[in-house]
Amino acid sequence: MADPLEEMYEVYKKPIYNYLYYLSHDQYLAEELTHETFIKAFKAFNKFRGDASVKTWLYKIARNTFLTEAKKNKSRETPFNDQVWEMEDKSTDMYEKIVIQQIFKKLSEQEQTMIVLRDINGFTYQEMAELLSITEGKVKISLHRARKKFKAHYFEDREVKK
Repeated sequence: MADPLEEMYEVYKKPIYNYLYYLSHDQYLAEELTHETFIKAFKAFNKFRGDASVKTWLYKIARNTFLTEAKKNKSRETPFNDQVWEMEDKSTDMYEKIVIQQIFKKLSEQEQTMIVLRDINGFTYQEMAELLSITEGKVKISLHRARKKFKAHYFEDREVKK
């Protein structure tokens, strides 16, 4: 039987990296934070009580790792990283991807998190509530507002380009 820690790493390394990349907009920082996340998870694995799923537990560690890093580097502006998000539809042209990335950066960390967890990573409302320590109702409201804000920026950008 495979080592549970190794199995956890193999299953979640890419989704955790993608989540951190969406939050940081920086490939190298996302890689570093992914490694830190798994180091913390491996060290704390024997303390995992199973109150939440392993998935939710790992994402909470990843989010806290990102927030700690963001606080350390609050004054540092994250440079625009023109890498294409792997999860974008391949038929979308490069310009569209850049526009989406720039709009995404206009959202708050919480708004980005809501969209990434639900629309990119497929979290349920319950999983999101557990991860973010809020009610499912608050998740639904926050997600709705985040999507609405994203759409407003998206169509605002379209009007400016005309």
